[in-house]
Amino acid sequence: MNGEILVELDDLLQAERELSWLLGRIQSDEQEARGLYHRLDDWNGQSANVTRGLVETFFSGLANRVHSIEQQKAELIRYVQLMKQTDSMR
Repeated sequence: MNGEILVELDDLLQAERELSWLLGRIQSDEQEARGLYHRLDDWNGQSANVTRGLVETFFSGLANRVHSIEQQKAELIRYVQLMKQTDSMR
């Protein structure tokens, strides 16, 4: 095997499908969480402000994570395309 990493194209395509599913699930869950968050609009006081801050920090972190996953998926897609091109040249 000479220390080479062997990756099946099917495995990469499966990973792409799973990333797509994960992103869809995260976005769906985020919509639900934002709906619940908006129900706090009438809540006043210090505990409301602290909770809003925590939830906004959560949404910010979630947005960063979604962006990271989207970048990884784009890199995976580029790699799959490169593998397909390389394979067709054989």
